[in-house]
Amino acid sequence: MPPASPDTEALFATEHGAVSRMSANRFRVAMGERSWTLASNALSALHEALQPLAAQVYRCDCDCRWQVRLNDQETAVLTTDEVLRLHSLLDGAVAMLELDSLLDEHSISRAE
Repeated sequence: MPPASPDTEALFATEHGAVSRMSANRFRVAMGERSWTLASNALSALHEALQPLAAQVYRCDCDCRWQVRLNDQETAVLTTDEVLRLHSLLDGAVAMLELDSLLDEHSISRAE
């Protein structure tokens, strides 16, 4: 996985990828050799859309290719493993965003 550039803030990472904050409402999702830049609302929408697909993929027990709409303009074709990895990555990123929001609400800084 490539290191985060100096102008991004790591939000969440797994052994298969990372989500970095590029600005207040832009995120870079990197997974293997692939990377996408998504707006905050597109990141949340992708996470929500991926949940039922990940459940279906998990039950299917096949090595298929799945078409995933990343935002209004981009679509990616992912393997079964990639769908599950992206789902885990986005689960963690969304949890961290929720934590940041709660901490901001209570004026608490998260340790870096």
